[in-house]
Amino acid sequence: MTSTTSPAPSAAERLRAEHGTALTLGDDCDLPDDLVIEIDHGAHLTIGDRVSIRRGSTIQVHRGATVAIGADVAIGEHTFISAMAGIRIGDGAALSNMVDLHDHNHRPRTAANVPTGQLVPWASGFEAAPIMIGPGAILSNKVTVTAGVRIGANALVGANAVVSHSIAPDTVATGVPATSRRTFDGAPAPREDRRTLTVGFFGTSIMEHLEAFNAQMANQADLPEVGSKVTVEVWRQRGWVHRLALSLRAAWPHVGIDVRNFGEGGATSRDITGIVEADRATTGTDYDLVLLGCGINDVWRRFQNRMSEAVDLDEYTRHIHTMLSGLSGYSRRIVVVSETPFGPVEDPGTVTEMNAELARYNDAARTAASAHGALFLDVWGPFTAAARHLTPANAEGEDPGSLWSDGVHLTELGDTVLLQQAERFLAEHRIVEKLLDYPLLERDAALAAYGPLFARHRPAGS
Repeated sequence: MTSTTSPAPSAAERLRAEHGTALTLGDDCDLPDDLVIEIDHGAHLTIGDRVSIRRGSTIQVHRGATVAIGADVAIGEHTFISAMAGIRIGDGAALSNMVDLHDHNHRPRTAANVPTGQLVPWASGFEAAPIMIGPGAILSNKVTVTAGVRIGANALVGANAVVSHSIAPDTVATGVPATSRRTFDGAPAPREDRRTLTVGFFGTSIMEHLEAFNAQMANQADLPEVGSKVTVEVWRQRGWVHRLALSLRAAWPHVGIDVRNFGEGGATSRDITGIVEADRATTGTDYDLVLLGCGINDVWRRFQNRMSEAVDLDEYTRHIHTMLSGLSGYSRRIVVVSETPFGPVEDPGTVTEMNAELARYNDAARTAASAHGALFLDVWGPFTAAARHLTPANAEGEDPGSLWSDGVHLTELGDTVLLQQAERFLAEHRIVEKLLDYPLLERDAALAAYGPLFARHRPAGS
């Protein structure tokens, strides 16, 4: 008797029949029979051409979320991928055995999150943020990647690592938490979705630092003759803010650094509060990082006997709280920068009195920063320490190493002291590294905020 039994459907055929339009499955994929794929309502899974997935692996795509696996991706045995916002794995990436990708966490069981006290694991809800793995990246055995992390193109993550913060392209990272160990000259790979950090500076002329500019003065191939005259074409912002922006761009060339400097010469805290409010009203900009510093003109105006412009400590304190309260609503990280001390702008006794008063304003700024969850960068100590050790002016009045050009505004040396403190502070707190992560949001908010990142990986209208 001849058997007419039909051959068992392939894994690809079974999955297409089971999930319909919720699954986009490419050609020539190598999928195991025991592959578990769970796709909830409104979710979508895209698997590119020539993807290989080994036995014992699971892919969960929860309500509304997206998982997009590029072409020529290899996924090892017993790997677990679970998305509530979105996970993207770039072309040619490799996940070794027992890799775990979860783009979500349980929220803490606070009274606000669980008002009824219900004792079930999901009662507190979830928070989520995308996981993005770049083209050509390799994750070794038993690597765990947490929510909000970007792993750059060609990156190599060592076995057993826990990747809790983003990893740059062309980088070897190992450990718990995973830390960059070295970089290399990476092979060509698509650099998708360049991340841009928006950095705002609000302060006085110490942040604004205008310099006269003529294009010929900056062109090494066409410098003007010594003794000739050039015309000032424009004022440009330079100083420590400009140099810090260059430093960030050099250290993070794969990241866009969008610097917006709202420093204004002569501004008091009263003026800067207005600048912050006007910026929000006119541009609506959300900032990844804000550096805020003011107070020196609040004090100086009183000693100049310009009493209508002076700002006393109580009013200054109100202004700093107002600015921090507003900025906290649309800035991921705020750093309040202390004012630099006064130099020899008056006789020594008056300068001592001015600095004693300015120190009180800095203390108020430190307290306000703590109250609003901002960081405080204290440059006062390093600045005064440097000033003590610099060579004083000689008998001819020449000043070979002053931090101040006029007792208030900074020389290039003063700018460098401030720059070094800012760079060290950002590095110690790993501020840029943490800002490169996607912020965790409540589950539905994450779907709304991050959905556009995955739109091209879903069928039109889904």
